[in-house]
Amino acid sequence: MLETIVLVAEVITFGWFIVFSIMLVSMYLDSRQMVRPRLDAIGRSLMFNARLAFTAGIIALFYLALSEFGLV
Repeated sequence: MLETIVLVAEVITFGWFIVFSIMLVSMYLDSRQMVRPRLDAIGRSLMFNARLAFTAGIIALFYLALSEFGLV
């Protein structure tokens, strides 16, 4: 019984992922013809901080992966 519940949950999760991916692709395709607005100082600051946070996360993930495998 537990195996059936887990299998159904995995199928539902896979279906949700497919629907979510289709929605993201649809939004991307709709936005390709839109004119990109020029960012003001707050928008540029937000984008800079988002890139910085993403870079810090990737570096931390890389370090954690190296330490997990005993390479550090």
